[in-house]
Amino acid sequence: MSIKRFLLLAVFLFSASFFVPKTSKAVDFQEMLTSENSIVVKVQEGIEYFFAFKVENKVRVLEKHAEKRLTMAQEYAEEGENERVQNLTQSYLQIKERQNNLLGGIDNGDVLGAVGERTVEQQKTMEEIKTKMDVDTQQQVIQVQEKVVNQVAQRIIETNGTEGANEFFQKVEHVWAPGTGPGGESGVVIEGGTMQFAPGTSSGGSSGTDIQNVEVKSGGGSDGGTTVESGGGLAPGTSSGGEGTTVVRE
Repeated sequence: MSIKRFLLLAVFLFSASFFVPKTSKAVDFQEMLTSENSIVVKVQEGIEYFFAFKVENKVRVLEKHAEKRLTMAQEYAEEGENERVQNLTQSYLQIKERQNNLLGGIDNGDVLGAVGERTVEQQKTMEEIKTKMDVDTQQQVIQVQEKVVNQVAQRIIETNGTEGANEFFQKVEHVWAPGTGPGGESGVVIEGGTMQFAPGTSSGGSSGTDIQNVEVKSGGGSDGGTTVESGGGLAPGTSSGGEGTTVVRE
């Protein structure tokens, strides 16, 4: 859509607001202005994205839009609106996937580093959201978390190698398993199971784990909990994953 059409549509929507009868439902009008699927929000975000120009700026704009979805999801979680939370977290995932595609076309470690940091912070919000949702919504949120963490980790590997990915995973582990981290006990409690590392290490620590390809997916390990498989030094209770590292969460 051209910029001229964007502006004309924005002016039309703004003008139309003056002709809304006072007897109409204020809640419906507010929904039109704030809903993630509303034409007003889409036009506003489309204009903001269009004027970002540089790819780096577009990445930052998409981060802003993604976090907006999580903020809205958090508000609906307080109200127990499971369906709205599911829709918003899916919208968040779509925005992060779009952002990930842009990251594949640039070579800027600072931008990628900022995305990684914000992604870790977003995990905190999603952990809070899960505590207020039903089981089905919790599982859907977990799947979104895993997909987003996986795609960011892959970009980090491409840009900074395995060391950068290990550091990123360690930060994620702090969020997924509060109170634990590098150098902690070998049985790290995760949502729905345990993530086991070699004693005194975390993922990619002194056990010699070598990450070539990263895949984070749902499933059960041999102990019914969370399993880490790697091509390098294996953590207790894990099996050889061939090339790469696989993090499995229930």
